[in-house]
Amino acid sequence: MCMKFDYVLADPTGNITVLVKTPYTDDTRSDIIRESFEKEPACEQVGFIVPVSDRIIRLEMMGYEFCGHATLSAAAWHALMHGLKIGQETVVSVDSSGVTDLLDAIVRRIPDRSGMPSFEGTVKMPVPEVSSFRGYPLVQFSGISHLIVPAGDISSEEAEQMIKRYTNELAVPALGMMLCSEFNELVSEDPSSESVSIRPLVYVPGSDTLIWEHGCATGSTAVGCYRSQTSAAGSHTVIKQPGGIIHVDVTDGQPYLTATVTLLSV
Repeated sequence: MCMKFDYVLADPTGNITVLVKTPYTDDTRSDIIRESFEKEPACEQVGFIVPVSDRIIRLEMMGYEFCGHATLSAAAWHALMHGLKIGQETVVSVDSSGVTDLLDAIVRRIPDRSGMPSFEGTVKMPVPEVSSFRGYPLVQFSGISHLIVPAGDISSEEAEQMIKRYTNELAVPALGMMLCSEFNELVSEDPSSESVSIRPLVYVPGSDTLIWEHGCATGSTAVGCYRSQTSAAGSHTVIKQPGGIIHVDVTDGQPYLTATVTLLSV
């Protein structure tokens, strides 16, 4: 039986996200997640949103993980619902699953893309722990962890086979594999900038979803944080993904992520 529910469809750097507005019960939650993927074939993740006040919104992801793109998308929608006009900016605090503190997102309304409300957002991300696992850098947030793997080390098929086993071994709520190219110096006036291309693979055991994502905000942040600890260059990293570009800045160990969001339906 098909369920009726209302949702926001967001495009944060190609990482198509369904944000469900309809309240759910323990009996309906899994059905809503399944039907979200059926209704929106391009969907890569599902979250549930509940406005708390004019400045705070609650976000709960499908596997109770943390997602930076969904955080920015929820903040953008909340700002739009409170009348943010093109050229204006505001701060929205997101109470997200997978983290304990409110995350402040600066949301700027930019000119619409193809007639759809569009935004640029910067969010103060949680500070992760950087270590290693099976010879690869491991960057762990409380709600998701990421392995940074050179793109030539493993095939796509090997990555899909390994990621579920590694998730179980690490006992984490979600795991990403960021298949990365080499860092390259940017041709710019800022000698501290570098760019890297990534292909993100993310497994969420709570929803049993394994997806090659067009964009991954926490994975991008993980790469930027790892670089900031291992490079003598600077703190700004441009992350190139299949769905577009994300910017990560790390200041005194604190990461900030900047990306764009277009709301395809509200």
